[in-house]
Amino acid sequence: MAPSRSTVGKLQRDQAKRAKAKAKQEDRIARRSEQRAETAPPAEPRAKEDQAKLLEEFARLHEDLEEGRISLDDFEVRQADLRERLMAD
Repeated sequence: MAPSRSTVGKLQRDQAKRAKAKAKQEDRIARRSEQRAETAPPAEPRAKEDQAKLLEEFARLHEDLEEGRISLDDFEVRQADLRERLMAD
């Protein structure tokens, strides 16, 4: 006897759960960036970080995602943090 397949209703519920979780994550990121903008003093320059080390962290972060060591949500949050710290010339 073949195993039962997922029903359309179950697939729709799963998609709705994923969409809700993604919306929550985007809301959290937006609130964090708003709080940083409000609390950060605009006149004070940020300390320079070693850009090569930040790029290495990016590479490790992508490797962790590919290997399944971190979730997609954690990846997005850490990636956003690294992008903020990275300075483009």
